[in-house]
Amino acid sequence: MQERQAVEQHLIAQTAGATRVGVVFVHGIGQQSESSTVREFGGPLLHWLQEWHKRRDRDLCVASSDLTYGELAERPARFSLELAAMAGHPAQTWILAEAWWAARLNAPNLDEMTWWGLKSAVVRCLRLAELVMTSFRNIRSPKDVIELVSSLLLFLGYVAAAILSIPLILGLFVLAQIPGPVEQAVMGLRSFFLDQIGDFYTFMWDDIQAVHIRGSVAAAIHFLVEKRECERIAVVAHSQGTVVAYDALCSGSVLPADLARVKTFVTFGSALNNAWDKRLVPERTCRLREPLPASMRWVNVWSAYDPVSGGRLRAPDHIRLPDEQIQVTNWMNVILDHGGYFSNREELLSRLAQELESPGARQRSRFFPEYGEEGWRDRRRDRVLTLVTWRVVAMLGFVVGVVARIRAADRLRADGESVWAWLMTLPIVGGAVTFVDQHAAWLAWTERLGARILGIGLWVAVLTVAYVGVSWLAFVPWQDNAGQRSAGRGRPPASQRAIIVASSIAMFFATAVGIAVMIQAPALRRP
Repeated sequence: MQERQAVEQHLIAQTAGATRVGVVFVHGIGQQSESSTVREFGGPLLHWLQEWHKRRDRDLCVASSDLTYGELAERPARFSLELAAMAGHPAQTWILAEAWWAARLNAPNLDEMTWWGLKSAVVRCLRLAELVMTSFRNIRSPKDVIELVSSLLLFLGYVAAAILSIPLILGLFVLAQIPGPVEQAVMGLRSFFLDQIGDFYTFMWDDIQAVHIRGSVAAAIHFLVEKRECERIAVVAHSQGTVVAYDALCSGSVLPADLARVKTFVTFGSALNNAWDKRLVPERTCRLREPLPASMRWVNVWSAYDPVSGGRLRAPDHIRLPDEQIQVTNWMNVILDHGGYFSNREELLSRLAQELESPGARQRSRFFPEYGEEGWRDRRRDRVLTLVTWRVVAMLGFVVGVVARIRAADRLRADGESVWAWLMTLPIVGGAVTFVDQHAAWLAWTERLGARILGIGLWVAVLTVAYVGVSWLAFVPWQDNAGQRSAGRGRPPASQRAIIVASSIAMFFATAVGIAVMIQAPALRRP
């Protein structure tokens, strides 16, 4: 550990004339291991910076790295970059570190989380209903119609999932009473459930643990100021990490001298709307009660399809809103959008690099596109809307396939009955299925409806795999190529109409073939 400290001190001495910028990444919910946050957040930013330098015949390499995987090391995990001086842009040293708090809490029990989780699902359904109404009011073009249909399908899917989760939760309680492998499997699912969403509940309802959790942010900032002599600090937080970071910055847990150096606060996929929603937190809470310092620039990045952010940030009257709120286009997919920010080169990674190098004056940053950023943002939105169109057509085609398969001798029901029979033959799962079949058949409502639901599930699984494979082959190379070009010197394309038309024809043909196979295929055979 002393050798690594000596190397870092040597690098500090070598770059004495460079402005030293500290970056603190704050992760969201889940059981992240130590050092994973600085790699998962800092890695995509590093790759974008390297692409930017490569397109200008320059090199950018990691100057130092000090991670920990259980060995004796000086926390926090971090790595550093050296940005060489350019015309009008002095040299800078960036030290990117993590505020790791995953190991600083103990999740609540399942009973508490169950009722709070159901309440949270209702609140999110209401927010999605607002998204549908907003999309309806903003209809101006065919693109807006696609967004309306997509948001409506999203709302219906989320409501259906919330309703179906009730018998699922009740089923978990029932299955947990069966000793042996079934009980162990259910307990494993329960632990996963608590680890994934219990963090927010713990931070807002357990003051003792909350104060300990936010200390990780204060410790990371203090290290960068005192040990690495950073002149200014940027805090970059995601998901539940935005709640932890905000509370640390406004509660007095960060030393005043350290807080004065925090010039930039970037939140994305923020959970702050949930933290300020009186329906989800205690009536009187000690969390997030004060505004951020006026000298701190706050940028909030959000996606309309991110179920955690819940749209544009809304704060209590006494809390100042972000200096800038930026709506971005990730994947327009409720499953992918919350984790899709760091794959968004044009709207997040480029913007983050600008804010870190030139806070408050990003247009003067070396990373600001010379022809402006609007063209790149518009082209990205066109591409993602094309992907959404493919998705909507595939969903509507699947509905047609389901109806046709029911009308053709009810082969969908036969598919479901065969799936149920196959599930009985599987280890562990088979025991649970047999128990339900013998003692709790009422969970499937009626035999016909339950069989049809299983049949739909079978075809959803098969066609989803096919659709994801084909659409990814058609879309990802196009998306990656355009994202890399956005880091270069050229202008954005004036239009992508030719590739949109050609790829859409291919996708619609593939979708039609898939639905035709679904309609014509014989019923699944039983074991």
